[in-house]
Amino acid sequence: MHRFAASPALTRLEWILDGLDGTPGWGADAAEAFVAAFTAFVTPEQYVEVTRDRAARYAPVVVVGLDVGETTARARIRRHDGTVDVVTCVVEAAPPHRIVSTWVAGLVPAGVTPGLPADFTGYDLPSAADTRLVVFSGMPGSGKSTLADAAGAALGIPVFATDWLLGALTPFGGRYFDDPLEMAEELLTTLALRQLAAGQSAILDHPTERVETRQRWRSLAGRAGAGFRVVVCRCSDQDVHRARLEGRSRGIPGWHDAGDWSDVRERLANFPAWTGETLSVDTVQPHEQCLAAVVRHIVA
Repeated sequence: MHRFAASPALTRLEWILDGLDGTPGWGADAAEAFVAAFTAFVTPEQYVEVTRDRAARYAPVVVVGLDVGETTARARIRRHDGTVDVVTCVVEAAPPHRIVSTWVAGLVPAGVTPGLPADFTGYDLPSAADTRLVVFSGMPGSGKSTLADAAGAALGIPVFATDWLLGALTPFGGRYFDDPLEMAEELLTTLALRQLAAGQSAILDHPTERVETRQRWRSLAGRAGAGFRVVVCRCSDQDVHRARLEGRSRGIPGWHDAGDWSDVRERLANFPAWTGETLSVDTVQPHEQCLAAVVRHIVA
């Protein structure tokens, strides 16, 4: 098993992972591994037996994430069926840093309500008549957020923006998540559902490159009886688009201002065309002209 930079908690966690890995002879030193308060409830022999049984689900252990402190360490490990569990180990602060508590739990804890579906057909949702679910789609620097904010202000509709959501997650490691856009889409879907369930409209400011996400949001609006409006923003002048992208200053906490033009160009080349009724806005046109067209589209 790969070894990471040492801390007292990580050293003990690695010992536990060795047991889940099915290491031969593991557990002979278990009596010295735990504080007395732990062994009052679970004897070292019982813990070793349980851990060896669990090894059938994990061995060989595949660690897909690790959070390490001096007295607490957690490893996310993959089961044979592909699901992920979290192994937590808490140790005493003073040497010999024996284990105070340790447990294994699903990454998604048992007992929580089901997550949101990919298709909202049949989902239990109250009617949200006379509301709108509005999606502003397009690449960074296309003027999407500027128009979304202006439309929201003009119509009194709250705007939920991907960059603000992801910026808020930066202090918690959000910049290193495997798929931050997918995470943002789940957050936006939850916020849109909450708004529609309360009988209120919502504007989602998101690139919306995934066709599956478009279909999901369309089904959410349809199930709620809300109007579904899509505004696709583009900038036909590449020099203007690049200048906007690289020169913008938005002050979003935890997020960057300037974007990567090469990344945007690649994404533009692979941007799927929307199906169904949409409004395409070329933001090289005057802002007032674009906004008027957007407002007419939303309220229609």
